[in-house]
Amino acid sequence: MNKSAFKIWKCRYSTQVIGTLFFTFAASVASAQTVIPSDVKPTCTVSASDFKSWFKTGSVSLNGEVKPANSLTFNAAGNCSFFQWSEQMYLWLTSPTPATYGGGNSRIFDSPVFFDVTAPDKNNKRHYVPHTAGPKLINVRSSQVGANGLQLIFDNKGTMFEVVPAPIAKNGKSMILDSANKLVEIHRIEVGKDQKPIFFDENAKKIAMPERFKINTTMVERVAPNLKNLKAVATMNLAQGFRTGPNAPVVFVNSKGQIIPTQGQAGDNGVLLAQNNSLVYYATIVNDVFAYFQSSTPVPPAPATPPQFPTTQADLEPVIAYAQTKGVTFPDPEALAIEVKTAWIEPIAGIDTSKYITAIATVPVYDTSSNQMWVPIPNKTKKIPLIMVGMHVVGSAAGHPEMIWATFENLNNAPNAGYTYTNTTGQSVNVPQSSTGSWLFSSTNNPTATYNTERMSFQNPNIVANSPNTIGASDIIRWKAWGSASNAGSATSLNTEVISINNSVIGQLVAGDVRGNYIMTGATWTPGGIPANNSNGVGTSRLANTTMETFQQGTSSQAVGDSNCFTCHQNNTVAVSHIFSSLQPLP
Repeated sequence: MNKSAFKIWKCRYSTQVIGTLFFTFAASVASAQTVIPSDVKPTCTVSASDFKSWFKTGSVSLNGEVKPANSLTFNAAGNCSFFQWSEQMYLWLTSPTPATYGGGNSRIFDSPVFFDVTAPDKNNKRHYVPHTAGPKLINVRSSQVGANGLQLIFDNKGTMFEVVPAPIAKNGKSMILDSANKLVEIHRIEVGKDQKPIFFDENAKKIAMPERFKINTTMVERVAPNLKNLKAVATMNLAQGFRTGPNAPVVFVNSKGQIIPTQGQAGDNGVLLAQNNSLVYYATIVNDVFAYFQSSTPVPPAPATPPQFPTTQADLEPVIAYAQTKGVTFPDPEALAIEVKTAWIEPIAGIDTSKYITAIATVPVYDTSSNQMWVPIPNKTKKIPLIMVGMHVVGSAAGHPEMIWATFENLNNAPNAGYTYTNTTGQSVNVPQSSTGSWLFSSTNNPTATYNTERMSFQNPNIVANSPNTIGASDIIRWKAWGSASNAGSATSLNTEVISINNSVIGQLVAGDVRGNYIMTGATWTPGGIPANNSNGVGTSRLANTTMETFQQGTSSQAVGDSNCFTCHQNNTVAVSHIFSSLQPLP
């Protein structure tokens, strides 16, 4: 890192449409920054000549345009090559838009070449929306979904369950199948001595239940249309959630009929607030290659051999040809298929927005007078500035149809749990949990604090407190500081590589480049591009973004009760992307 850059950066360091009112907090909020150790052993770097070659002009310039990594010629030569690919893709996506991407004051990922992906419609279909000039509505995420498109919860031992929603009556009460196989409204739930729920009907009578509780799988195809084979449901770790009204807490029950004591994930549509009480807004976008590949590759309900994302020139050629029939030429086809998820909040009063990638969005306005439920004000919206706090960069590359999964965060987001790395003298250094300052998503530095509590959930169209909590901001921590669990034997070396590449890239950016205010906290893939599952991810395989996988990090720096990218995104076919099969082709 050059001296001038180091002086500036030494303190430096994944769906429903709703909105929020803006609240002002003290100026001390977000005063802290994640510190990147400067004495890390340089085990993963980008040479000066290579870094210059990333830029379109061949020289490093302030906020200059960066070329995408050439995914067609990607050479998987150790972990560092994946981290380099991730960094270059991030710098490309966040480059100011050149003429080939529409020009203007936007950035490449927010240009007309990319496509917004809508939330599912009433038929569970998503649609492409090309970017246009002017503000657009941004979504607020719900909790993460599993491999079958079902919402996830974790019990207090870290076991993951996919949640099949129970049928809901018009009055907002859940319905359950009784011993006569009839749907009955639930008006009260009690917990028996055996930790099994006791359900009561509208007449305060106990609902007669089958001798053996059975999850109502009639809802599966509606919420997860790709899960056609209901026989497979029996082998899944399923749960069902029940509530006694639209504002009541959810009681989760497993396939044995036992109540699941959950950790963190208190509802099935979690909502996150920053410390200034701004909701976190999310957008999912894909690039031109992804959109035209998907539109030219219809996927039947259960293909014998599902297609894979393009990874070679031979894969790419028919996509280019199809786009040309629509009058479209790709500016950077060598990027291959790219999917991006971004997270945004309203800026804190007095914050220096020049240190953030910014956008303007139109959002609905909520009545926030109650700390139990926020209700949308009918037909009222507002246009607000937003700052980007997180970005997932996902893309196919030569030999890796399962895609490379990388994540980036702003330096002010949240404190790190403790971690280890190797310094330049070869010694292992223990870094304790962050202990100074306040962040965008945390107001405390108490090592014994309760972090990552999910305080509220989205219950269409309202935001409702998860009992016994009130609506408000939680204190968030990044349990796996650089994407690796502390109880993994490779944690120290992987932490060293990720810290090293951050120092290398940030140190070579021109001082003041807004992209230098974000760090890569990890990237993962599978060996040789084999089908992904929950246990075969390599690289920093426990990475989680504090703004996107907030409540799925477990409760410590160890790999206990947490998830990873491939917990949910399994396979190495197009099914690895949850949005692929639900997207309606481009016209």
